[in-house]
Amino acid sequence: MNTDTGNARRRQASLFLSGFPEIEEFRHRFNPAQAALIPAHVTLCREDEVEDWSALQDRIRAVGPIDITIEFGIPIRQEHFVYLPVVESTVRFENLRLALLGTPTQSPRLHLPHLTIIHPRNGVCTDAIFQELLRHFVPFSASFCEISLIEQRDGGPWSRFACFGQ
Repeated sequence: MNTDTGNARRRQASLFLSGFPEIEEFRHRFNPAQAALIPAHVTLCREDEVEDWSALQDRIRAVGPIDITIEFGIPIRQEHFVYLPVVESTVRFENLRLALLGTPTQSPRLHLPHLTIIHPRNGVCTDAIFQELLRHFVPFSASFCEISLIEQRDGGPWSRFACFGQ
């Protein structure tokens, strides 16, 4: 976590989901606190993986336009954490992460892309909620053409500070 004039700040690079309002409806219904903080997204790089955000922006520009399609499966539950896993190869996603991270001092950790429906930090998943989610979700594909750099201050809503793509 970084500090900036005394304020706690977190940053990450993300791919925001668009064109799937039903995902946001479920997030708002079953985890309104998290839905109020950040829209549905796939995290590309977390703050502890990026030492220089200006250099990251340069690498994003060098990569050029992206067009990644990700196929998501049915919900998976780990106690109060519910997410939609990726059900296909993640090679393009992993290659994009490697290009964005540049030459880190250590190997990037494995990061499996997913969409969070209920976050355990501020949500609760019961058996009944999970069964309802299972009834409504079917595998689907989503395309991502934009990388957003976002930040959160003092636990508040995330906001974009840079956007690259369409």
